[in-house]
Amino acid sequence: MYSKSNELLNAFLGINISESQVYRVTDYLGNAVAEDVLAEIKHPKLNSTERIYASMDGSMIQMDQGWQEVKLGRIFREDCRLKNGTKEQGEIRYKLDESSYSGHLGSYTHFIPKFEASLGTYKDCKDRLVFITDEAQWIHNYLTNRFPNATHILDYYHAVEHLTDFANSHFTDIARREKWVKAQKGELLEGSAQNVLDNIAKLRKLSKNVKKQRTKLLEYYKNNVDRMDYKSFRSQGLMIGNGPMEAAHRTVIQTRMKRSGQRWTPKGAQSMLNLRVLRESNRWSCVTQALSHAA
Repeated sequence: MYSKSNELLNAFLGINISESQVYRVTDYLGNAVAEDVLAEIKHPKLNSTERIYASMDGSMIQMDQGWQEVKLGRIFREDCRLKNGTKEQGEIRYKLDESSYSGHLGSYTHFIPKFEASLGTYKDCKDRLVFITDEAQWIHNYLTNRFPNATHILDYYHAVEHLTDFANSHFTDIARREKWVKAQKGELLEGSAQNVLDNIAKLRKLSKNVKKQRTKLLEYYKNNVDRMDYKSFRSQGLMIGNGPMEAAHRTVIQTRMKRSGQRWTPKGAQSMLNLRVLRESNRWSCVTQALSHAA
């Protein structure tokens, strides 16, 4: 990618810059804006009934020492959503015209201050916050303790994915498996997670391995049942899927930091991640200011 920068500069400006020089400037700027990603964002005022969606998740990148997790956060206003078709079960697809991102390589204790900085002034809108996340325990513990009055939703598609994985292991008859999964998905959308728990528990003639899978699935649903009232969420016009977070992984991290053959040092990865979250958050002025100060 650094060599590609030289090719573009040469093609459009007739300037030749070595790959190592592009790397040094990039690394410098990524470190120079470290304080900017910790600065609280002053968001625009919300409309009268507008809500704020927020999420966080992990994505793996290849380091010199092996694979490590980058934690990523995304925040966007409800009115920033633009309709873009429909999903399965009639759920509306959206595209977003603006978001705020946060990212950190390493412990969630160091990620959280960056996430809260990107949440910024929206932290005060406690009853208008909507968190859609997966089942990661650290996320669940942090959000429920920090924002108890917010709406907490378990990503519907994660819930279905776990259910489908279990069904694939248990049902050998494809038609029966598809019918059973479809019925459980319908129950979930009707807000009947307890019925799904009962239906999973009623299954008989399970192999030893599938019994273990069932135990894990039941525990997973029981731990998250209060975040699975999808009928109520949908009746309020809320999203129940975490597609924006999945897209953020690709846009912010993987497009630049998960290319074939790439290896990162911790310092280099965080430096690049700082630049990526600022760019995708439309805060590139932080980078140009750092560049002007360096000049």
